[in-house]
Amino acid sequence: MLRLLGYVLAVFALIFVLRHVPGLGWLFGIPFLNFLLAAAILSAVVGWWTSRAVETRRLRRLEREFGAVDTPHNQGKLGALLLASGRARRAIPHLERAAQGEPERAEWHHRLGAARLAVGDPRAATLALERALAADPDHAFGVPRLRLAEARLAAGEAAGSLAAAEAFETRHGPSAESAYRRGLALRALGRQTEARAAFAAVPGLARTLGRAGRRAGAWWGLKAWFRARL
Repeated sequence: MLRLLGYVLAVFALIFVLRHVPGLGWLFGIPFLNFLLAAAILSAVVGWWTSRAVETRRLRRLEREFGAVDTPHNQGKLGALLLASGRARRAIPHLERAAQGEPERAEWHHRLGAARLAVGDPRAATLALERALAADPDHAFGVPRLRLAEARLAAGEAAGSLAAAEAFETRHGPSAESAYRRGLALRALGRQTEARAAFAAVPGLARTLGRAGRRAGAWWGLKAWFRARL
């Protein structure tokens, strides 16, 4: 009973706050509708916070378990888990130790490059991704080449970005993402007509994906449509 009362009071407090939001406040002045909207927002926030807390506890438990046996493999797996959960900065030290301990394993260099890219360090990401491709040119179906195209462009190396995207397409065939990244590189090089053609190819390539990949393909198509109109 007390929990329900607390929830209702929290909803009313949220309504009071949201009434002062410019452009949206009028919605929360409508009786009954304001309660429904505020309750939905509060439930979403509580749900997000709860899942985040559960995920944090899970990762802490895994950190303890993997840390009990300090091997490059365990460090790499822990870093990969942290990266997949959106904790790129925390993942980097673990992935660095894994890459140093197992330099022949492309996975650790690939994930380290992705983590470096996620924290805004494209030059370090480029070095790690190049090492991944040196260890295994076809690792993860060529995904490191796409991340390399992204990293090089972020580092201001448009020609290198284009080369990485084209190398991916040569080895693995064009994809929605490779066409998008090729378009970005071409535009940065001032080759606008070719860039527009690359962006225009993205939706068609997205439609060739299986059901599992269509959502990602649609996202690349939307991004390409937007970029083509800038």
